[in-house]
Amino acid sequence: MFRRRIKFIKSALTLLVISLFIATGSQPVTTAQGNAYRRLIVRTKSAADYAALREAIKQSGGKLILDRPDLNLMVVSIQTSYRAQIDQSPYVAGVAQDQVEDLLGPETRALIGKSAASAPQPIRINLKGVAGPASVPNIVTAMTPDPAFTLSGLMWNMNRIHANNAWQQPIGLGEPYVRVGVIDTGLDYTHIELQTKVVQSIDFTLTEDPNICSTYYGLPTDAQLKTAFGAPGADLDFNGHGTWIGGNIAARINLTGTNGIAPHIGLVSLKVAQNCGVAYDSTIIGAILYAADNGIDVVNISFSHYLNRSNPEDNTIYQAYTQAVAYARSKGTVIVAGAGDEHARIGAGGQVIGHGTLSLPPGGVDNYGLWQVPGGIPGVVDVSSTVNVVNASSASCPSDSLAAGSHQWCKLSSDAHQPKGAGQQDQLAAYSNYGPRIDLTAPGGSRKFNLPSIDRGGAEGWPWTGINSVEGGTSAADGYNAWEDYGVTSDYATEIPCFTFTGDPVFPNNQCYAIIQGTSLAASHVAAVLAVTASKLPGLWHQPVLLVTYVKTHTVHLSGNVTTQASATDTSNGDSSGTCPNGYCHLGNTAIPDVEAYGAGLVDAFSPFWPNVFLPMIRR
Repeated sequence: MFRRRIKFIKSALTLLVISLFIATGSQPVTTAQGNAYRRLIVRTKSAADYAALREAIKQSGGKLILDRPDLNLMVVSIQTSYRAQIDQSPYVAGVAQDQVEDLLGPETRALIGKSAASAPQPIRINLKGVAGPASVPNIVTAMTPDPAFTLSGLMWNMNRIHANNAWQQPIGLGEPYVRVGVIDTGLDYTHIELQTKVVQSIDFTLTEDPNICSTYYGLPTDAQLKTAFGAPGADLDFNGHGTWIGGNIAARINLTGTNGIAPHIGLVSLKVAQNCGVAYDSTIIGAILYAADNGIDVVNISFSHYLNRSNPEDNTIYQAYTQAVAYARSKGTVIVAGAGDEHARIGAGGQVIGHGTLSLPPGGVDNYGLWQVPGGIPGVVDVSSTVNVVNASSASCPSDSLAAGSHQWCKLSSDAHQPKGAGQQDQLAAYSNYGPRIDLTAPGGSRKFNLPSIDRGGAEGWPWTGINSVEGGTSAADGYNAWEDYGVTSDYATEIPCFTFTGDPVFPNNQCYAIIQGTSLAASHVAAVLAVTASKLPGLWHQPVLLVTYVKTHTVHLSGNVTTQASATDTSNGDSSGTCPNGYCHLGNTAIPDVEAYGAGLVDAFSPFWPNVFLPMIRR
């Protein structure tokens, strides 16, 4: 194995994107209050009231974005001056200004070093050299995993949920019967790992009025990026997050790179966010309803945010989510969502029942009493995140690690904040929400020492750090180990950093891969396992209650969590950067109980293949 040379590619296409955008004369807008039109979510009292209000809105020159008379639910774009009339209408049960929700919270954006307002450009880190075995293993059956699984420690998440065992079994139902919808930034169906896997692509961002990325952040639209990058469609993933989710669920077995947990099922791209990774609540709700109406079996949602239900507008949005999820379950569709990445305690219905939310300095954020959606909504499968293994600190660290900035692979034992549970696997991730609302847990990964980033949380592992990696250095122990989750990302990604390879026997040339963490990644494991279970046990197909119950009662039992709650009293500085005068920047001393960390347990992909399982067939 020889040392790789790293090349940060700044394509001429990047200059074209920026030039194209500047030519449009678009400018950032921090608020929609001054717009001539407002986008509203409206719930009416009855079907008759719905019909009357819809006609009035049309007469006023308003536009219907979502039209669901069967649910007494509409999304409209109206002139700002007409808002007061809707508020006072006797037809209305609730009305809310449509909110925009960020896919990546501030912790995650700080970790990848980007903001939603950063100029979009492909983030390419090219690795040249040999990354693994001298030859690709001989593939003898359709369910033998792709060669990335020969790199010990890289695909740790798959082994934890027994996906490797499941691949050796008969697949049961497959395409086109079982499909997973990905409500996210789109799917890169041109990526070699997703070719033939995306059976449908629906771009809900075309209903954005106004367009979020251009209006709120001063960025190009995805249609502009399509032209600048020479992409085949604007419905592709220009962010990168959605493709990671889809790849983890169902990347194909194709003798190269890696594959997903359920490579035999189909994916449906339900694109609700463009390159900036921000979506309207109503767009997410509309995508849920579309999935239900079109027989999509399982839906994965990566967005998470908080509502104040004492505010009538926020409560209207909460009720719209509740209505959409209940409708989906009635149609046979299971909704899976990440529990959120704020390390908050979540109770029934998604209410935050613990004080303090882990936050970037200066800290002090407290969402107590707010409601987390959509993961906390009744009927959603709410998923927390586990880590690979917690690493121990060291008495001394090499200078090349300390010089690696946010990608350090060594932590000093003299630091004020130390990892808990060193050497232990499957601990609750330091960022993950927890509490009695959690249904299941799955590998979402965490950095090496499972601590907040300002506490020198440690590197992601390969390919960021260690010998023959981006940061290089002396960390032979890192090898091909990953502590976050490794998988594919879009070849057109502008937010998620992409690793490409040249002349590598394991990974295909010039295709994007990424390593990231989060409860949304954990949720994708659960979505995939639900699809596998429905495929293998058709009696559970389109039976959400029975399907979820089966998966929750066939988990890997976890115990011994030592990850603690966020501390209100630790106001000390971070070990690497940042002040914390208001607390809630570091973890404290009280361990989170196993049941609140893990819910029913670690999801298990092999459970439907367990011997002697008796399951009556249920006629649809």
